[in-house]
Amino acid sequence: MKEKLKQEKGITLIALVITIIVLLILAGVSIAMLTGDNGILTQAQRAKSETSISTEKEALEVQVIGEEMNGTLRNEVENGIGKTLYSNTLENSNRWNVIVINDTQKVYGDGYKYIEKGTEIENYGEAQYNWLINTNTGEVIQLEEGKYTELSYGDDLAVTDGLVFNVDSNNMDNNDLSTWGEGVSLHGFENNTETTSNGLEFDGVDDYVEFNSTADYSKGFTLSFYGISYRGGTFFSKQRENSVAYSCRFGLGEDIFMFNTSKNMANSKWSYDSSTNNGNLEIPCPYTRGELEYFDLTFDASTNEFKLYKNNELIDSDIVDEEYWHGENGGQHIFEDDTISCYLGRAYRGSGEENKWVYCKMIMYSLRLYNRPLNESELESNYYKTLAAHTIDNE
Repeated sequence: MKEKLKQEKGITLIALVITIIVLLILAGVSIAMLTGDNGILTQAQRAKSETSISTEKEALEVQVIGEEMNGTLRNEVENGIGKTLYSNTLENSNRWNVIVINDTQKVYGDGYKYIEKGTEIENYGEAQYNWLINTNTGEVIQLEEGKYTELSYGDDLAVTDGLVFNVDSNNMDNNDLSTWGEGVSLHGFENNTETTSNGLEFDGVDDYVEFNSTADYSKGFTLSFYGISYRGGTFFSKQRENSVAYSCRFGLGEDIFMFNTSKNMANSKWSYDSSTNNGNLEIPCPYTRGELEYFDLTFDASTNEFKLYKNNELIDSDIVDEEYWHGENGGQHIFEDDTISCYLGRAYRGSGEENKWVYCKMIMYSLRLYNRPLNESELESNYYKTLAAHTIDNE
């Protein structure tokens, strides 16, 4: 009798466990049906959003029809709904204002109006989304949040906090030194008549730019480069004249981004194998010579961390030895040394008797140096604004 009771109790426990497992499975399936990408709640939220967008679009279309009838839609006087856009042309001079789609770099200017979120729509209320209106056809186009950039005459195309040096071919002319600022000298550009809208061209023979930079680099740095490297590799250096042993250099090679200081103790996964070249970093990244690309290299001196971005995407990061930046003759020491020059387009390289100045053949659209590491939001803003500015300039 006692044995029978034990068996009945065991069967009851197994049944209970099986019931719990079945209930958990059903609960998991129910949660997935409710919250997954195609879940009931997700679909309901998506339908609600689509209805909201559709309703707002209809309200805008009604107002556009009214403005077409009274003649205010195409009127260049700032009236009617939205902000009138103007392409970057000679005729529009200092009033140009455009919208650039980030991923395709498609530019909207003349013939469009921009309606920002919060704009009052007749018989509807404040706009909850951003829109474009084609003033010729009346078409209403939704702009996805965070996927476009507004640019206008006089906009800052870069974050200015911590900006030490800023080269941009939109603003600089090889034949007009005044456009480069004080303390800058150009060498070898005498016969260069290329237009700056297509980038600043360095011939790889004797073209280079020299300037001095004095700033506090205790927080680290950000170096941003937008351009094309053909030959020579090193596009920016700060170093003692005719010296390899006291320098910081940045460069681009086939599938690598290069950085070094004369402090041979980076102890990084990117270091050369040789202990004597420990301070020479080669960061693997997809790059082919002759391609136009955008790179950001940041260094945070508080964590000793490097980060490399290509076209606004993080490629890799690594932490280096404390002395590599903070030690004597380390990166900070060289960057803050006001007795040596910075060079664009050349660097002193080699070993022993083979040391020589090497010139970079390249086209530089933009180069910026900051005395602090920019955060990802700042890097993103610089990236999209720079690309947008050069897109509209080259149209």
